[in-house]
Amino acid sequence: MIRTDMKNFIKIFPHIIIWAIVLIVPIYLISREGTFDYKPYYNYVIRMGIFAILFYANYSYLIRKYLFNRKFTLYIIINIMLIAVLVVFQALLSEYMKPAPEAMKIVQQGIQDRPRHYGKPPMVMRVIFDYVSIIFVIGLAVAIKTTIRWYRDSINLEKAKSVQLEADLRNLRSQLNPHFLFNTLNNIYSLIAIDQSRAQDAVHRLSKLLRYVMYDNDVLFVPLDKELEFTRNYIDLMKLRLSPEVKLNVLIENKGSHDMIASLMFITLIENAFKHGINNGSESFIDISILVDPGIGVLCTVENSLVEKEQNMEEKNSGIGLANLSKRLALLYPHKHEFIAEKRTDSFFTLLRIDFRKEITES
Repeated sequence: MIRTDMKNFIKIFPHIIIWAIVLIVPIYLISREGTFDYKPYYNYVIRMGIFAILFYANYSYLIRKYLFNRKFTLYIIINIMLIAVLVVFQALLSEYMKPAPEAMKIVQQGIQDRPRHYGKPPMVMRVIFDYVSIIFVIGLAVAIKTTIRWYRDSINLEKAKSVQLEADLRNLRSQLNPHFLFNTLNNIYSLIAIDQSRAQDAVHRLSKLLRYVMYDNDVLFVPLDKELEFTRNYIDLMKLRLSPEVKLNVLIENKGSHDMIASLMFITLIENAFKHGINNGSESFIDISILVDPGIGVLCTVENSLVEKEQNMEEKNSGIGLANLSKRLALLYPHKHEFIAEKRTDSFFTLLRIDFRKEITES
């Protein structure tokens, strides 16, 4: 209750200050020569009261009720009627508040004794000024109300985007983890036929990898050094099944970076290379490079030889990992990443660059 009252006071306080200035400053200006001419001030207060009624009628009700609901004609008609009523009211009130004749003589005598620098503006100019002021007041109410609505809508839109982003990322992660497990189990299955002891060691390594996938990185962003350690362990696991004909070159270099990165960023590119780029019966290669520049960004390139395989179900689903990675990058690093996946003459090349500092200009 106290917090609500405080919020309401904070909303009202600027209005109180503004109207206090509007009403008090003219008193000083009128009376600074020693004689207070109250008739102009009364007229001024009446005019400010009309402006206040027009402003708050539009600000509090008319704009929301009619203008925001696209009832433009009705909004204009109501304002014209309101202005007409207030102008008549102003004329009647000014007539009613005329001072007594004796007081008028004293005031007029004081005004005559005061040196005049400017003549009284023509009636037409005063009428034009009054109606221009009225239009300005209504326009000001529309501008403030529209700005507040735009600001609130922007905040609500950002909240909606944030909720949708989190939902999309969770959906992609739920697809990514089974996909990663599926490919790894296939690799271990192939290794069983080659060396059972090495397959047992692979299962042990896999348990550590799964612990990281399922528990240690249960957040959107993880320390970069942990992600690189996970990547090294995965590569070591995959090396167990390689034959001497496969040339594997790995360069993972981190110069002491403490940056955070979205989890499982590199594994998709690497597992794709092991899955589709090696043939233990003939010469093939995989080149993996991950370079980290602390505070600046990371560059990952993976290139592997092209190996023809049978078009089985596994091959048909081979693009799931790359598609998910592309979606995650678009959600997590909009305009701050570069992702290339292309088939070359005798190899398949992927490049992933993430800049932690600034937006990457698309070429």
